[in-house]
Amino acid sequence: MDSFYRYYLAQEIHPVDDAVLDRALEDFEGAALKFSVDFISDAEQRDNYNRNVKRVKAEVLAQVKSGNVSVREAAEFCYEMRNKIMAEVRAKTSVHGRAVAENKKMVSSSLEKLMDEKAVAKFGRKFGELSSQQKSAIHYEIIESSARPHATYNVLNKTLKVTGKVLIVVTIAYAAYDIANAENKKNEAIRQGATIGGGVLGTYAAGATVSLVCGVGAPVCTIAFMLAGGFAGGWFASRGMDFFDDEIEEFTKWGVR
Repeated sequence: MDSFYRYYLAQEIHPVDDAVLDRALEDFEGAALKFSVDFISDAEQRDNYNRNVKRVKAEVLAQVKSGNVSVREAAEFCYEMRNKIMAEVRAKTSVHGRAVAENKKMVSSSLEKLMDEKAVAKFGRKFGELSSQQKSAIHYEIIESSARPHATYNVLNKTLKVTGKVLIVVTIAYAAYDIANAENKKNEAIRQGATIGGGVLGTYAAGATVSLVCGVGAPVCTIAFMLAGGFAGGWFASRGMDFFDDEIEEFTKWGVR
C-alpha cells in the first residue's frame, strides 16, 4: 500500500481490513482504467476520466477516515463500482452502453423547442440562454434518466451514493458515445432521411446539428442531444421540477461537456 493510502488509513484500520480495502480500490481503479483505454479515444477526455476516478477513490478513503462508512461498506461500494464499469468493458456492444445509444431516432426537428421547454421549466430561460453549468444540469438529467436503472447504489452514505452514481452515468455516456461513433463511421454513406435500423445515427443533418451545438470531443453533450432527439427514457414526458443538486454539483467536477 502506498503512502497515499497510509495517510488516510494508518491508525484507523486493522491491517487485514486495510488490505481488503486496498484490493477493492485497486480493482475499481483497474476496471476504470481499462474502460478508459477501450472506450475513450480522446487523450484529454481519457485523462479527465482517470483523474476523476482518482478523486472518487480519495473520497472513499476520506469517508472511511472520517468514520462515515466502515471498511467493509467502502470495499463493497468499490466492488459495486467495479462491476458496473466492467459491464461496459466486457464488449464494445456493451448492454448498458448500447441501451443508451440504440433505437434513438434522428435528432428531432422540434428538438430546440423541447430543450427550451425543459430549460424554461427549470431555469426560466431558453436553453441557449443558460450558463454552462445550467446546460450541464440539463445534459445530466437527460442521461441520468436513461441510465437510471443501471446507476443505482445500495450504499447508505449520501456522498458515496452521489459520487458513485455520477461516475456510472458518465461512464455509460462515454460507452454510448463510443458505440455511436462506431455506428456513424460504419454507416457514413447514409444520406439525410435514412436511419440505421431506427438506430444510432439519424441523418447527416442530425449529426451536423449535434456537432454545431456540442462541438468536437463533447461526448456527454452529444449523447444528451441524441437521447433528447429520441425522447429517451420519457425524459420530456416528465413535467416535474426534480433537481439533482448534489449530483449536478458532482457532475460539474468532471468537467465533461
